[in-house]
Amino acid sequence: MSQIQTDAVVTPRLYTWLGFIFAAALVAAINILIAPVHQVFHRVLVFSLLMLTLAQIRHTGWCRLVSLIVLSFVALDLTLTLWAWFSFHSAFSYGFAQSVLETSATEAFTMLELYWRYVLLFIGVLALLLLSVSFTPTLPRRFRRWPVIALILLLAGYSVQAALHQWRRNNLQSPVQRVLTSTPLSNTSVFLQALKDKQLIASVTKNAPRYQLVVSDTGIDNYVLVIGESERTVNMSIYGYERETTPALEAQRKNLLLFTQAISGTPVTITAVPLALTADTPENHDISHYSDNIINVANQAGFTTYWFSRQGSGGAHNNVITAIASGAHHSQWVNSGYDDALLPLFRHALQQPGKKLIVLHLYGSHENACDRYPVNAAVFTGSNPADDCYDNSVRFTDSLMDQLFSELQGSRSSLLYFSDHALMREPGKAVVYHHAGTRPPREALQVPMFLWFSPQLAMQNMTVGDMNTLWSTVNNNRLAELWMGITRKGEVTESLNEYLHRNSGQAEVMDTTGRVYPWSELPHENNDIAQ
Repeated sequence: MSQIQTDAVVTPRLYTWLGFIFAAALVAAINILIAPVHQVFHRVLVFSLLMLTLAQIRHTGWCRLVSLIVLSFVALDLTLTLWAWFSFHSAFSYGFAQSVLETSATEAFTMLELYWRYVLLFIGVLALLLLSVSFTPTLPRRFRRWPVIALILLLAGYSVQAALHQWRRNNLQSPVQRVLTSTPLSNTSVFLQALKDKQLIASVTKNAPRYQLVVSDTGIDNYVLVIGESERTVNMSIYGYERETTPALEAQRKNLLLFTQAISGTPVTITAVPLALTADTPENHDISHYSDNIINVANQAGFTTYWFSRQGSGGAHNNVITAIASGAHHSQWVNSGYDDALLPLFRHALQQPGKKLIVLHLYGSHENACDRYPVNAAVFTGSNPADDCYDNSVRFTDSLMDQLFSELQGSRSSLLYFSDHALMREPGKAVVYHHAGTRPPREALQVPMFLWFSPQLAMQNMTVGDMNTLWSTVNNNRLAELWMGITRKGEVTESLNEYLHRNSGQAEVMDTTGRVYPWSELPHENNDIAQ
């Protein structure tokens, strides 16, 4: 008899939690489609505490109102995840968020008509979540505040963790976005990034300063600026590496000004490229300097500008560069193939009349290097697989340069190449070649750089040989202006050689947290860089 009474008490209590359990399981099931297990755990944990918190609101009216507002956002997040997964078999991405933000009201209603099933899905998910809150039991009085306290403490912990990550490792993504990624509102982080990028691009492109420029004839018609990616000098045979990774470049030695000690301003692309192409510096880093860039200067000097890229066009790792590139008269991002997919665009631009600046932004040797070249382009095998892949990617970039030289050979052209940054090599790591972060080693910042001049140019228009003193790519913005024959009124008029001599010998670098170091004081990669 006593056993029967116990069952009568326990069964209803378990039954009342079924709605809560089902809702949590639904959140877990949807998120596990697109997120790693640790993120799914965090999102379900936050969601569970949120549901318990809502269920403890005693006033029925307030409980329903607050639940409706909060859970509408959760239901929308889940619906967007399912839409992206079933429609494109992917997570809700930056491109989707960008499309939503740029959609007009008319287009939005058209899309809702097209995807009406997901509107019904949203309503169904929201109704399910609201019912789950309604049926979730109220905790005993002494425990009633525990869910909200636990939720606040959990979010505070995530906030501290995000702030520490930004301080210790990198500041590319805001702490708010990092926290949102661990919640059932994770897609909001994507929208914030897209909105931030939209504002940034507008700021850089619409606030270009007006310059008073003097343009002299350099004897060059076509200026080609090639921005490499993640290429290390220590893996290039032109710099002494034992493997023949740069035969095409070495064949052009008589036409090169080779920088033997070029140093990137930072170990990651998103800040390295702007530091090299704008008025920004590590010592006075500020995105307000980005509007003063080589594209805007070239435009105002009368050049036709082109920017063709194999890199992404949005997100925290691309937004600033896209803002600069968007100022070009012609810009295009190629999302398939390899770096040689830029060649048709390059050839078409080269055929256009007038003086021009053509920028090619490569994917180069970006990790994973094995994905940066076609299988039939592999030259090196039999060594460490990571070294083989990386060296093959360097060789593939060299073959691309050979094709560019061939295209420019019969014209009055010059090409400036530099890698945005290098990588550090750690054989003991799962990813042997990888980006550096805080207090990077020297090898992660020492990059290949050279100026190439076509044989069609007169000797007085060429500066060739080896540049053996320390050179910071932060100076490349001004160097590119002088290379193109552009000077600003009121500034000291100087030749390319004079500028190189005056600005060589020192290089300040900025790590991913914004700290600035003299490059010569950084450790080598075989040292303990944590010290």
